[in-house]
Amino acid sequence: MLVKGVSYEDPPVRYRGERVLQLAKRLLSSSIRMPDFIDERFAASLYYMLFLPYPVIEKPAENDSKLLKQYLVMSTLRLSPKLSEVRKHTIADLTTSLAASAVLLEALARELSRSHARESGGQGGHGGRERGRSQEVSEEEVRRSVEKALEAAHDVAKQAKEIASFAMTFSAGSASMLSLEDSVQEVINLARNTDVRAVLEALKTIEEESIYFRVRRMRSVRGELDGYEKGADLERIVPSELALPEEYLYVKYAERSLLLYRKTIGEDYGPFYVLLDKSGSMMGMKILWAKAVALALAQRAARERREFYLRFFDSVPYPPLHIPRRVRGKDVAKLLEYVARVRANGGTDITRAIMVALEDIRNSNTRNKPSDIVLITDGEDRVSVEMLRSSLAAAKARLYTVMIYGNNPDLRRISESYMVATKLNREEALRVLAVSPSGGRHV
Repeated sequence: MLVKGVSYEDPPVRYRGERVLQLAKRLLSSSIRMPDFIDERFAASLYYMLFLPYPVIEKPAENDSKLLKQYLVMSTLRLSPKLSEVRKHTIADLTTSLAASAVLLEALARELSRSHARESGGQGGHGGRERGRSQEVSEEEVRRSVEKALEAAHDVAKQAKEIASFAMTFSAGSASMLSLEDSVQEVINLARNTDVRAVLEALKTIEEESIYFRVRRMRSVRGELDGYEKGADLERIVPSELALPEEYLYVKYAERSLLLYRKTIGEDYGPFYVLLDKSGSMMGMKILWAKAVALALAQRAARERREFYLRFFDSVPYPPLHIPRRVRGKDVAKLLEYVARVRANGGTDITRAIMVALEDIRNSNTRNKPSDIVLITDGEDRVSVEMLRSSLAAAKARLYTVMIYGNNPDLRRISESYMVATKLNREEALRVLAVSPSGGRHV
């Protein structure tokens, strides 16, 4: 036993250890071999060292060299002041603990491999004193390797926590918790991506929690309780009415004045579609701000239980990313990866991009319901006004244009809402997010 209270033979514990070890091996270069003392038991110990609030390390009772080596690494890890910095992001967080422990294990194996290579290259055959000195250096190298590994794990743990927090916003207000456990490999790759870090930093400036969305509601017998009304629908009668004298009850029924529950359901909408210009003129702060707004719109679509599409375009439309109504952890990971890898370059063809978006809407499962297209561009490209106007009407779609540093009279004519962004700050981002599909704004 290394971590007190952890039953290493329990299936969940063994699963965690196997999962961490597999992730570490995938991250490790093929030219580096995993040290012999690192196994599923040691990987599970690392995981619970990061996950548990108060882990306690116990020295193995057996005089086994492998267990003693594991204990040396774990005790060195426990005494390091850098461990608390990592654990700030991992305690009681399953996804972040998996990611950080896998990176910690990978970095540890890499550093120990380098240390072994240095020791092997510099060691000669000088008898017992030299062998004793070699053992002392080896323990020092273990401590140095642990410190290096903790630095690598801290960077990934911090960013993985940001990604996990972003993913949680897609399940806000629902009974289920969105999990990234099945996408830990993707989370690690995203955590190491500097473009993802930049986009999430930009997203932090948009405090979407300050926006309250007004949703149109429709009457429904099987909807949610929304108040009271008078009528003669016995299925919705308030129980207190049944306590009235029989004759009085019949009179109220005949006069349609019975007290009833009023029930409503939210109006169902079609896809929320974001068209994002990636032409060369969008390079720099423009594309970064636009990406952050697109992510915030994806969060809004998830809360409104709407399908979400994101398509980049320049002179040609690029393959879209589609997120269904029921968002999964893999969908969020794909969204971040998709947004981060796009670079600004190319020309601009707005008409073609809108027509392709309308074709996607017509082919969606909610094609007969009102849909919204948010176009973010700086292009002053001429568009086919009459063709787009008729196509938007046929698809029951409304166009909301966000023009960055420019003006396009044609888009202004066909857009439900047209705004010009010149500062690319929080206030302008909130104006984009506050556009209500129910026909108005509510901030």
